[in-house]
Amino acid sequence: MSAASPMILLVGRGFTPGSAFFERLRRHACACAVARSLEETRAAVRAREFDLVLSEMGLPDGSAFPLLGLLEGTPATLFFCVGVHESCWWLPALERGRRTWGQAALRPLEFARALAALLCADALHSANVALEADSGNVLAMPSPEIPQPKPQRIETEIPQARKSSA
Repeated sequence: MSAASPMILLVGRGFTPGSAFFERLRRHACACAVARSLEETRAAVRAREFDLVLSEMGLPDGSAFPLLGLLEGTPATLFFCVGVHESCWWLPALERGRRTWGQAALRPLEFARALAALLCADALHSANVALEADSGNVLAMPSPEIPQPKPQRIETEIPQARKSSA
């Protein structure tokens, strides 16, 4: 990771300029670019080198899994973000261009700590630890609108047996 100003690519519809996640990275001297789809990501990677790529797993034009092949052998570190209930898991995919796919997923607080270590930013780590008291979901997945399932009606009446006339 470059010491001066790490270049980060945020991939997915939930990563938007102005979001808390995006602005937190910017406040800590990270240069951030955003791509909403796999196609935009390919164009961004062809145009410049990134230190860190954080991607939602599901993109509008398909799975983000092809980013593994696209970034393998580059200096980039890649994490995929997968929504789980009201939180997320961060899946390590590449570390400085080498595959780490299959390592344990990180919860948001674990990811916040890993991100702080990657960026070598004590200020970022301090900010994340301070936020720990507010929420266990410190660096949660960006939240596009996800429809909640409608509750199903369950019949609670038990039919009564008829009395026999015998």
